[in-house]
Amino acid sequence: MFKKNILAAAFMLTGLTFAVSATAQVYVGAALGQARWDIDCTGATTCKTSDTSYKFIGGYDFTRIFGLEASYFSLGELSASNATTKGEMRAKGVEFSGVVRTPQIVGLSGFAKLGVAAVKGETNGTIGTISAVSSKSSAQAVYGLGLTYLFTEKTSLRAEVERRKVKVSDISTASATATNFSIGIQASY
Repeated sequence: MFKKNILAAAFMLTGLTFAVSATAQVYVGAALGQARWDIDCTGATTCKTSDTSYKFIGGYDFTRIFGLEASYFSLGELSASNATTKGEMRAKGVEFSGVVRTPQIVGLSGFAKLGVAAVKGETNGTIGTISAVSSKSSAQAVYGLGLTYLFTEKTSLRAEVERRKVKVSDISTASATATNFSIGIQASY
């Protein structure tokens, strides 16, 4: 009896493995967008709080609903200045996220992701003739929502919005949150 149960469990596991691998797929992609930073520009005569962003994406869907994704991203650069002071801030990094997808309806599918990003924030500041540079690498939560639209058998248009915090030094107020809106393309294999 025990041997029959083990044999039945082995067959079920084999069937489950084949079912998962039948829906599993690898995908790669790239996206361009705009990062908007929640920076307070009080006192600045010029202030740029958004810039062009980009990302390169690689992922693996274990099932039609759940997968893992990694990406390299750049959130561009923001700047603020007045008569005597100028500051610039930029961020880039890598992220790893779990992705949950909705079932596809007429080629359209939604997704939500939650993960961790290794972010490097950098600042350059000038007051008169004195300059300072600061950078900080930190692990930050990243989360996002998006849509994919399958327009060929293996190629999708991808749109998403995601948020992450960026630190530029160990001072608790030396951080900002960036919201990134992007549109790109992804190909499945």
